[in-house]
Amino acid sequence: MSSAGYYYPVVGRKGTGGVFDRLSIETMQKDHPHQFSLFILAFLAIQQHPSAPQVVKEPAATYMEIASIHGKPYHEWPGDRSKDTSADYSATDKKDTNPVPSRFGGYCNHGAVVFPTWHRPYVMLVEQSIGNIAELLAHDIEANNPGENGVWVKAAKELRFPWVYWDWAAPGVAENGLPPVLYKNTVEVVTAGGKKQTVDNPLAFFTFVGGIPPDFTDETDDTTGQTAYFSKWTRTYRYAASSPNPPDSNIEALQTKFKAGANDLRRRVAHLFTFNDDEDTATTWDDFSNHTAESKRDMDFVNRGSIEGIHDTVHDLIGGNGQMNNPDYAGFDPIFFLHHTNVDRLLALWEWCYTEYWMGEGYTHDGESYPWTQARGTYAQVYNEQLHPAGPLQPFRTEDGQYWTSDQARFLGGQSYPKYYSFPEFQGVKVDQPAGSLQERVEARKRIQAYYDFDPQTKAKQVPKLSWRHMAVPSQNHPGVPKTHNVIPNFRTFIVHVKLPEHAYNRSYSFQLIHKGNPHSSAQVVGTITVFTRPDHSPCKACAKRRAAGSVIRGMIPIPTELIHSVIKTHGGAELGISFAQTIAHIKKEFTGRLVDANGSGLAQAEGGLEAEQVSKDKAASRRVTPVEISLVSTAVAEHESKQNHPVYLFDWQHHEGIFNAGWLATHRDSV
Repeated sequence: MSSAGYYYPVVGRKGTGGVFDRLSIETMQKDHPHQFSLFILAFLAIQQHPSAPQVVKEPAATYMEIASIHGKPYHEWPGDRSKDTSADYSATDKKDTNPVPSRFGGYCNHGAVVFPTWHRPYVMLVEQSIGNIAELLAHDIEANNPGENGVWVKAAKELRFPWVYWDWAAPGVAENGLPPVLYKNTVEVVTAGGKKQTVDNPLAFFTFVGGIPPDFTDETDDTTGQTAYFSKWTRTYRYAASSPNPPDSNIEALQTKFKAGANDLRRRVAHLFTFNDDEDTATTWDDFSNHTAESKRDMDFVNRGSIEGIHDTVHDLIGGNGQMNNPDYAGFDPIFFLHHTNVDRLLALWEWCYTEYWMGEGYTHDGESYPWTQARGTYAQVYNEQLHPAGPLQPFRTEDGQYWTSDQARFLGGQSYPKYYSFPEFQGVKVDQPAGSLQERVEARKRIQAYYDFDPQTKAKQVPKLSWRHMAVPSQNHPGVPKTHNVIPNFRTFIVHVKLPEHAYNRSYSFQLIHKGNPHSSAQVVGTITVFTRPDHSPCKACAKRRAAGSVIRGMIPIPTELIHSVIKTHGGAELGISFAQTIAHIKKEFTGRLVDANGSGLAQAEGGLEAEQVSKDKAASRRVTPVEISLVSTAVAEHESKQNHPVYLFDWQHHEGIFNAGWLATHRDSV
């Protein structure tokens, strides 16, 4: 039985004549001017912008209310007036406010196996709201311009998520950064008769409607003294100045940081598609879906990264001193949904490639079964509530009044629960059309890996065998090698395995892996793992120490083969009698680790390798903030014996111990 009182069903673009693709923002702007114009105008309308027609009649469909679902303000969404409020968050209930960390009062699911599935109907909701208004506008345009009948309404019906995906891991992002349509304050649209008109750009920022919600609070970064004036800012910002009234977002700072992080994003996206075909179904979904990986044990170090972990880093790269860097406020930045549409695109590609991997009812270790849980709770879920594939994804309801479930959110193909959208073909994959065979899915993984710059077969041919022949590679009869594969000799891939305490600094922060540089490679930030978390203002005075026992965020940073080879060229390889163990030591020696805040200011740092000077106790960072683990890991690689269009098989994962064993130097008082 449904517990719904009044509800606004999330049906996506039902009734528009079929399934249509979510186009890239650049493609829509360039090649589909009518769709793009309707998208901009409808978006302004749901934002209740003063220049837009006030045609949104349903409060639940306004941008202010849709954005509020994700985090603050902690209140019931008007699209789900539930009869059962027994589990709802209350700011006056000590069971919600006194735990450390306190219970999360927004609806969104982070750090859990339902992270990708919860956000799918969320994106469908904003797609539905914008699309419905686009149809109203299109009918009005055609009624007043009979010569354009059949143009505007058709464009409106085919409009799919006008926050359309923007692939932040595409090859050109490192050079070009964000496209201008995402940050320019005005944008040009086409109107009736083909005329051009410049209007306010709803993608640049959002102005709060009805005043700033009362539970918005300022957040000050003690490292820099910089303040995010959430209680005073009347609009959203990216990289804002520390002022109650910043002039605008600092797009130059955003672009600089985003370009610097783009190649790391590419490599990490590629590794999402390196899971082998013989993995455990539940734990593989756990690894892929979220940054907590509940099924992982302390000794587990096999790590291909997670879609949520990559998502976290994008929030950091875009946000700076602004809403996108804080889960409580991120949903209000218009770029949020465009970001999540790309997350959904990657989910669609992944589940197309790996149809068998799924959360199930839990996971198993040593014969013992364990359930999935939402450790921090949400507005509608209590602490440590059990999660099921058929469990509710509050507050999103279907037409019959039942909550969406993860089972329903799964897949975009014809046999799945209807969603009425797809994505353009990518590397031979059309995600709403199931593969004809397992081989088709396998070959698609190889193409996707290569597109995002993971191609060890090619890399292995490019490095000199004489220098790399000391790489410890198992023999062909190793039990981990499939019978259909051959071991690639003298070659291994390397990653850095990262485990960070979620509440170390009571705010979002990041670990940066920095290569110091050598005669054959310039100094560079190799990769970043971001802890995307909300500040916790629990009344408990012992909060800081007790948070240290909280959850751990996991991530991985791939090390480019070119960087590994620069280390070998600098220190010598097998041709000079250097052993594999010595090369491992050389690699570690060339790394520096930094913990930084959302603005890039240093919190703590460490030097890698056995020769690093031990940090004295009086200068060392507190154990509550130091990483749980930063270690070097490598894998051997096997390729199919006859099919070069098949992806490689990663095996023989080796844990080469910690990189920063000399300790972490506190560079800010928050680290002491």
